[in-house]
Parts: sequence; C-alpha cells; structure tokens
Amino acid sequence: MVFVCGYVVHIAYEASGRAAWSILVSSVNGSPWEMTKPFALVYIMFVFIELSCLRPSLLHFVCSKIIMLHGFAFLSVILLAVFGKTTFLVIFVSLCVSEFLSYGINKSKCRIELFWIPIFISFVLFFAVLLFASVYPPNIFPFI
Repeated sequence: MVFVCGYVVHIAYEASGRAAWSILVSSVNGSPWEMTKPFALVYIMFVFIELSCLRPSLLHFVCSKIIMLHGFAFLSVILLAVFGKTTFLVIFVSLCVSEFLSYGINKSKCRIELFWIPIFISFVLFFAVLLFASVYPPNIFPFI
C-alpha cells in the first residue's frame, strides 16, 4: 500500500502541471533522493495509520519506524545509485526490507526507546531535508 500511494505522490509533479505545492512532496527530477522522497513521505503517513489501527507501545514502535525510515532512505539511495534503471523495483525492495526490519525491531526486546531523544532529533532533521532539499538541493551525491 505504501508503494502504490508513494507512486501516486511520485507522479503528482507532472500530473499537477508542475504546481508549486508538488515540488515539496513529489519527484522533481531523477536523482536518487528525489525518487526516494515521495515514498518516504508516504511511509511517514502510514506510521500514523498503523498507530491508530495497531495501538502498539507508542515510543518503542515510533523509534523502530524512525530507525527504519532512515534505513529505507539509505538503502534506496544507495541501490538507486548502483542499479539506476530499475528504480521502482529498488524502491519496492527497500520498502519491503525496511517494513520487515521495523516490525522485527518492534517485536524484539531491544530497548531502543531509551534513545528516543536522538532518534526524534534525527527524524526532525530528516523531515526538514525531505521537504526542503528539493527547493534548494545541495550539490552533492544523492541530490544530483
């Protein structure tokens, strides 16, 4: 479901006639970061849906999801750089791996919630880069 909704957000830039709002959420170019961005945003939104449906231990669940959000972004950017032409297969595999590992972390006895402050700070920074790196992309590897 995350993949299908992420694909819809991915094509929103072209479908909206290149509207200004779509620059923040959709893929603007073919860089690895831009290909990952809409799927990461949908991943974040689906965490809220999972929280309302599953009602897990809040801090432990959210920490595991944030860690694997970073894992998804890292894995997909690296794989997109290596296998550039198979973009949606790479995104799908990265999403499946990150979802599987996040549920594994959530079910484990690992007390990741002890590190909730740095995990939350990393999420805030990630979210800021997620939204604003399209408007003013730095001239470094994943953004070009």
